[in-house]
Amino acid sequence: MTKKEQSKLYEFDESRLHRLRKLAVVGDIHGDDFVLCSMLKIIDPKKDGIVFLGDYADRGLKGFDVIAIIDSLIKKYPKNIVALKGNHEDYSVNGGPKFHPCDLIYEVESKGRGWHRYFQEELKPFIDKLYLAAIIPDEVLFVHGGISSRIKDLDNLKYPTRSVEIDVLWSDPFDGDGELPSIRGAGTIFGRDITEKVCDSLKIKRIIRSHEPMKAISRPNYEHDRRIMTVSSTSAYGGKPFILIIDAKEPSNISTNFL
Repeated sequence: MTKKEQSKLYEFDESRLHRLRKLAVVGDIHGDDFVLCSMLKIIDPKKDGIVFLGDYADRGLKGFDVIAIIDSLIKKYPKNIVALKGNHEDYSVNGGPKFHPCDLIYEVESKGRGWHRYFQEELKPFIDKLYLAAIIPDEVLFVHGGISSRIKDLDNLKYPTRSVEIDVLWSDPFDGDGELPSIRGAGTIFGRDITEKVCDSLKIKRIIRSHEPMKAISRPNYEHDRRIMTVSSTSAYGGKPFILIIDAKEPSNISTNFL
C-alpha cells in the first residue's frame, strides 16, 4: 500500500457532494443508540452523506451496538459514510485505552465477550477504517477535537504525525490567543489566532468539531468569530441532541435538526 492510499483525510470534491441530497454531521454519540436510530429515520444513507465526528462508545449504555451499527453503515455505503476517529477511539495496539474511563470494556465483558478478542477481531478493524479529518474544500474542516499550529497544510492531515493526531483528537478552543498545553493531558487549547492561521492555510471558512458536548448541550456553540462550531449528538450529558444538515449544493447553508 502506498503512502497516498493511506491518507487519513477524506476530501469531498464537487462530484462527491453533488451526488448527495444532503450531508448530515453527527457529533459525539457516546453509546446513545436511540439518537443514532432516530437520525437514521430522517437520513437515508443510500442518498444522503453522513459525517460522524467520533466518540462512539463510553458514557452511554450502548457503545457496543453503536459501533456495530456504524461499522455496518461503512461496509454497506462506503461512498456515503465518513467516520472520524475520536479520542475515545484512541487505543494502544494491544487494546489499552488512552483515555479514562473506558466503559466499553465493561460493556463488552457484560455481554460475555472477552475484551482482547473483541478488540483484535472487531474494534481494531473498525478503528482502522476511521479518518482523522474530512474537508469540503473552500468551506469546512471536520475534526473530532481541534487543531494546532502543527497543521500548516493538508498533508499534515493526510499523513499525520502522532503529535498532529493527538492534537486533532484531544484539543479544544479557548477564548483568547495563543496555544497552551491542555488540562486533559494531551493536545492543546488553541486561541483565535491559531484558528485564523489554520483556516487561512487550508483555505476554509470554518471548523466543525465535537469533543465538548457540554458546550453544545442544546444548540451549536460558536467560538472564534463563528469559525469554530461545536456540535453534540448524545443525551449522555443531558440536553437536546442534534445533528447538522449541510446543503450538498451550497455547503455554506448549514441547518440544525434536533433529535
